[in-house]
Amino acid sequence: VCRGKMSEGIDFADRHGRAVIVTGIPYPSYMDPKVKLKRQWLDSAAAKMGPGGGLSGDKWYNQQASRAVNQAVGRVIRHRTDFGAVVLCDQRF
Repeated sequence: VCRGKMSEGIDFADRHGRAVIVTGIPYPSYMDPKVKLKRQWLDSAAAKMGPGGGLSGDKWYNQQASRAVNQAVGRVIRHRTDFGAVVLCDQRF
């Protein structure tokens, strides 16, 4: 579970977490008012900076999905000698 209240902060160390399966890209809720406001604010700030300036709302939105995937992978590989399987089930990976 990516972004779920019960998925954050739980420690699945060593043998308690040997695999992660991510089905789909875990984008934030597109209709969430906070997400909408953040995207709008970033778009307006980037427009003020001109071409290529600042982080756009779309880039931020994609970045949040990438961070969620990285966190899920981090639940399997916790330290140098740890091991596990990561299965990314989406053609967009």
